[in-house]
Amino acid sequence: MSSDKQNINKISKEIVSLAASKATLAVPGVNQEKDIKLSKDKEGFILDIFIAADFGVKIPQLAWDIQNSVKEAVESTTQQKVKAVNIHVQGVMMPQEGSRINE
Repeated sequence: MSSDKQNINKISKEIVSLAASKATLAVPGVNQEKDIKLSKDKEGFILDIFIAADFGVKIPQLAWDIQNSVKEAVESTTQQKVKAVNIHVQGVMMPQEGSRINE
């Protein structure tokens, strides 16, 4: 029975990560989603999302848009609360060259 519970937890994490990834990539200004770390406590899911942004976007607005998009997607998919969505911008991508500028 505990293996069934572990399988449910694993599937849930995969579903949450997939929903968060799709919601992140749907936000204009996100060049790529690099990683998502997921944890959960009694208050809800905590997501750390690592991205590269397009050059010229306003990072605070981009982070706000990602947070709202991810929270809405995860909560509607899982019917569970999201406690926090932390955005980590790991780089900025030039639009045409594809070269990376680290901040």
